[in-house]
Amino acid sequence: MRLEETDRYLLSRHGRYLTAELRRPHRVLSTCRINGGLREDLTHIANHQSGEGVAHVVRKGHDLGAGLDAYHRAACASGQLPPASTALMATAANMQCAVLARADHADLSVSVAATAGVLGNATRAGDPAGWHEHRDGSRPLGGEDGQDCPVQAAAAIAPPEAGAGTIVTLVFVNQPCTPACLVRAATLVTEGKSAAVLDLRMPSLQSGRLATGTGTDQLAIAAPLARADDWERHWAGSHNTLGELLGRATHEAVTRCLLLQNGVCAELRRTLCGALGRHGCDEPTLLELAHGELDAADANCFERNLLALVHDPLSAAAAYGLAEILDLTRTGVLHAEAAREAILNQAALLAAAVAVTPEHFGHFRVLLQARQELPPGRLAALAVVKGFERKWL
Repeated sequence: MRLEETDRYLLSRHGRYLTAELRRPHRVLSTCRINGGLREDLTHIANHQSGEGVAHVVRKGHDLGAGLDAYHRAACASGQLPPASTALMATAANMQCAVLARADHADLSVSVAATAGVLGNATRAGDPAGWHEHRDGSRPLGGEDGQDCPVQAAAAIAPPEAGAGTIVTLVFVNQPCTPACLVRAATLVTEGKSAAVLDLRMPSLQSGRLATGTGTDQLAIAAPLARADDWERHWAGSHNTLGELLGRATHEAVTRCLLLQNGVCAELRRTLCGALGRHGCDEPTLLELAHGELDAADANCFERNLLALVHDPLSAAAAYGLAEILDLTRTGVLHAEAAREAILNQAALLAAAVAVTPEHFGHFRVLLQARQELPPGRLAALAVVKGFERKWL
């Protein structure tokens, strides 16, 4: 299936492979461990699904057991790609969920072909790591002291690059760029990806903070080499059009991919648990408190209507407000003394929203103040339960 064809490359999807065949020499910057870095001799850039995200035992000869070089050759052979001149990325995402986004201005054009998943591997830059690299490969960090596992105890010598969630971006600029410009472009692509994930308020699975990507993200950026009458772009910062196009196209591609691959979109992130799940106000906690605080009939009613409760728009708005207070407290924007009262106020607002009686804010504030020693996420869950109880008094 041809996705985009220009005089510079042919982008097509076939089976588990998304491939760009370069029709003229390009300068390519990529994260690939084989044929990666800065290259000018590549003929193909590709992304492929190397396995399913969960519970997939890959057939022998199609895994990393024989080493990176052997896997690269086998994967290229399967995709009918020349191993010596192909930069190949790997993911658990389905290539049929790949998205092509394009942005243009005057003589500049940027195309971004992306695949994306975040549900199993989302992280935030600076999160505590789980692996450390040695001469013989990466090994998981083990134990409370942070020491590495012995190599014989490690299940693998590297974290899985494909990951259960990975964002892969193949970026094509239609004008020649200097090597430094490509490096700057990589930062804009990364920022565009991170902005897409942050806009959806996806949680990191390693820290509970807002995610900025996944632990296995990969990218490749290609621009044609200059010919006789060409001139090279030198700058791809966000103050100029090339930077804008890179960020905009990447944001669009990643956002649409997350809908196709994970069913994640802005509308479906509008939930109580989407806002506060990473802080401890998740569905199991809501059900636990409902059965502990309500009589049997009300608790059963709460459980049977939980989906509608967590999707209530005004309750979700109050929940996101509370999540923002917690995040700003963690970063120090709000100091602890003020945050304590702000958390109580927002929890009371959440309860009033669930009860559909904003005029009862004061009642809920007094009620929740007596339980203010609870962790914020649990206090929020209690607010939801008490709001539901009040709704039907």
